[in-house]
Amino acid sequence: MADGKGAARARRSRPVQALVSQGNRVNLALPFSMIRADEPAAIRAADWISLAGLVVSVVGFSVVIKELIRVARAAEGDQASHQVSPEQAASLPGGSE
Repeated sequence: MADGKGAARARRSRPVQALVSQGNRVNLALPFSMIRADEPAAIRAADWISLAGLVVSVVGFSVVIKELIRVARAAEGDQASHQVSPEQAASLPGGSE
């Protein structure tokens, strides 16, 4: 039953070798050679128009998100004000008796 799952493992007479050694080096090819520090280019009118469009989009999205939050909070408050407690339901005409 040496091959069975319940068999105990034999003790090792020497320590296990480390998995990382000096011979296991890996070279990574990084794209840093593509980055160059040239003179800054002049900003053209098309660049300013694109930047303005980006700013308008960001402001528009932030306004929409704030409005959605405001509407959600108003709806929560409206639901809370329309809930009737059991004491109030008993005092209403046709309420539970």
